[in-house]
Amino acid sequence: MFSFFRKDKPEDLMAFLKEGQPEFASGPSYTLVNAASESNEGGIEVQEGGGGLVPEFEEAAVLYANGKVGEAAALLNRYLLDHPDNRDHLPWYMLFDLYEASNQPAAFEDAAVDFAVKFEHSPPTWAPRGQLKVASLPVPLMSFGEKFGNIERVKLQRFMQEAREAPFVRMEVSKCSAPDEETAKVMFDCLTQLDKLRKPVELIGGPGFAVRMGAAQQGDRLGETGWLLWLSTLRLIGKEADFEEVAVGYAVAFELSPPSYVPPLALPMRGGEVPGDVRPSGSELVFTLSGIIGPGSEIQLAQLARFAEGRKQIDINLAQVTRIDFAAVGLLLETLINLAQGDRAIQFIEGNEMVNALLNIVGANQFSVVHGRTRV
Repeated sequence: MFSFFRKDKPEDLMAFLKEGQPEFASGPSYTLVNAASESNEGGIEVQEGGGGLVPEFEEAAVLYANGKVGEAAALLNRYLLDHPDNRDHLPWYMLFDLYEASNQPAAFEDAAVDFAVKFEHSPPTWAPRGQLKVASLPVPLMSFGEKFGNIERVKLQRFMQEAREAPFVRMEVSKCSAPDEETAKVMFDCLTQLDKLRKPVELIGGPGFAVRMGAAQQGDRLGETGWLLWLSTLRLIGKEADFEEVAVGYAVAFELSPPSYVPPLALPMRGGEVPGDVRPSGSELVFTLSGIIGPGSEIQLAQLARFAEGRKQIDINLAQVTRIDFAAVGLLLETLINLAQGDRAIQFIEGNEMVNALLNIVGANQFSVVHGRTRV
C-alpha cells in the first residue's frame, strides 16, 4: 500500500511529492500563515514547496531522515548564507535541532552566535534531548544469513555470553531466507534462552523475515520448529493479530496447543527510558516514542496501537526521538492511518524540527496535528 515510502532514495520521495500530489497543509510547527505574520519583522522570504516548506528545507529533512546529517547541515548553512535577508527562524531551528540530536555542541554555539547577531535577541540554549544513557555498554549483535556453519556457531556462543551482561541484544535476519529445520532450531533455541534471561531483542529485518517464513509455509517447507520460529518472529515485531492467526494454523497442523502471545520486552532507548512510556502531562496521558524510529521500531509502534485502544485523543510525545529513518516512513504512516480511524484526534508534540518537517512532507499532518517543540 505504501511501497513508495519504503524506497531508500530521497530523490524518489522528492519526485513523488512533485507529481500531482495533493497539497499538504503544514502543522502548527510552521505554516505559511506564520511566515506571513512574521513578514513585518523585515522582509521574510516565503517560498512554497510541497508541505508548505521551502524546497531546501524539504531536501534537508529528507537527507537527515536518510542519516546524512552532514549533508543536511551543509544544505541548511548554505541556504542561510544565500539568503542573508531572510528573517525566517525555521532553518535556524532546524539547524539547532540537528546539532543537538547529533551531539555537536561546538557547531551549535557557533550558530547561536550568528543567530543572536542576526536577530538581536537570545538564541536557543543547548538543551540536548534523547542522549543515550546505555551508549557506553556494547550491544551484542548476531547476524543470521544464508548459511549457518562452524564460524557462525562460535559467534553465536560468544553472542550468548555477551548477552548476559548487556541491556538488550540485536539479531539481524534481513539476509536470512526461511531456514531449514536444523537452523530454525538453533535460532528458536537462541530466542528461547534470551527470553529466559529477560533480554529485550531488537530483531533487525524482522518483518521481511516473517514474510519469507510465511512463503515457506505456503510451500509446505516449514517443520514444527520453523513454525515456532515464525511465531517468535511475529511476537518480537509486535504483530499480535498475525501471531494469533499463525497460532491457529500451528494448532491445526500439529494438533498441539500453540504458544500464547506475550508482548515483547521494551528496548531501552534514549534518556534511560523505554519506548512506550505512558506518563502524565497535565490532566492527559501521552505516549512517548524514543530514539531513532527506524525499521526496527515495530515494537514501539505496536505499543502505540495498543495504547490508542479505547481512546479518542492520542498525544504522542516525540521529545526523545532524534530522527525518523526514511525507511520507516511507510510503517509509521500505516500506523498513523490506522490510529486515525474512528474519528480519533492525534497530535505529535515536542518533536525536533527535522522530525516535524519530515512528518509534514510525507503527509502525516493529514491525519494529525504536528506541534513544534517548547524552547527555552
